[in-house]
Amino acid sequence: MRSFTSPGRGPSTGSDHCSDHALLVCQDPTLSERFFKEVLDFYPTERVQPELESEQCMATWLSAGQKIHDIAILGGPVQGKLHHFAFQLEDWSKVLRAADIISMDDISLDIGPTRHGITRGETIYFFDPAGNRNEVFAGGYRAYPDRPCVVWTPDQLAKGIFYHDRVLNEAFTTVWT
Repeated sequence: MRSFTSPGRGPSTGSDHCSDHALLVCQDPTLSERFFKEVLDFYPTERVQPELESEQCMATWLSAGQKIHDIAILGGPVQGKLHHFAFQLEDWSKVLRAADIISMDDISLDIGPTRHGITRGETIYFFDPAGNRNEVFAGGYRAYPDRPCVVWTPDQLAKGIFYHDRVLNEAFTTVWT
């Protein structure tokens, strides 16, 4: 594997990327969402619910400001696991450049490049040398606390997660660290 500061790329200046969000796995996403709302003053921007009128959520994307999400929570059979940690990139061209670097360095690619329906972000998922799933993320839309939360149902989930393919990869929702 090449050095991450190989010729032609140089060391990062930190000016074009930063941490963006994390997606956590828990057994009760409704309870976790309530905690983030009531204790930490986050608000949901998008959710997956069993049906449109349900108060229960299967997954939630929460913001503390105007980013589409600062944290996301996915329901799963385990508690306290990390699905991924995401880094913000400037735009789609930077996501594609990340795809080139991932390919050049033979980094384990998970998904992408693609777009999410949920959040409207452009993305690539990959595994770092320690086995953690990471994401590079660009785009999305500006969130506001008074904007209605977008609700998705399980039958829309494939389109919500992988907008272009509209096919769920089982490992994407069952592999955590």
